[in-house]
Amino acid sequence: MAGLLAADIRRKRSHYVRIDNFVNKYLKITFQLGTLYLCSYRLGHYAARARNPLLKLAAWLLYFPTEFLLGSITGIRIPPQVAIGPGLVIHNFSGVFIDAEIVGEDCTVNQCVTVGPDYQRKGRPRLGDNVFIGSGAKILGNITIGDNVVVASNALVIDSVPDNCTVVGAPARIVSRNNTSSYLKFKQPKR
Repeated sequence: MAGLLAADIRRKRSHYVRIDNFVNKYLKITFQLGTLYLCSYRLGHYAARARNPLLKLAAWLLYFPTEFLLGSITGIRIPPQVAIGPGLVIHNFSGVFIDAEIVGEDCTVNQCVTVGPDYQRKGRPRLGDNVFIGSGAKILGNITIGDNVVVASNALVIDSVPDNCTVVGAPARIVSRNNTSSYLKFKQPKR
């Protein structure tokens, strides 16, 4: 749990700090509401998967009031059963609902985003690594969003999207298959 949360905060610090000083890098990023809600989600996810009954009980007892408080304040809701990889960034909290089958590593979510079932076609979306979801976007149903995908603001995605694409519109259509968007935050190669 701590490792995943540290990766979330580390990614936000490395890609989204404009003025590199102590306050911005360590206080502002850590105490933004989207980051605080991720603490609650990671605790709930840990509780849902814990094997030790005492740790599981303690985690649930911490999770429920924390999730209620932070969920009410932020307008973010992520069920604890959702599997989310490290490096998730939630910007501009408010109206964010993520009920996906799985969310890959290094994804970015903006405000008023819904990712979940559409209740007509059974199943929940699966998101790959390094996906950027613009404000107001909806990703619905039993579909797969590939790696390195940009979902533009207010897009309605109801069909699967292959890797390295940008989609726009309602319903969403692919406008680029060679994604080099500045919205995507590619990992630096290891030396």
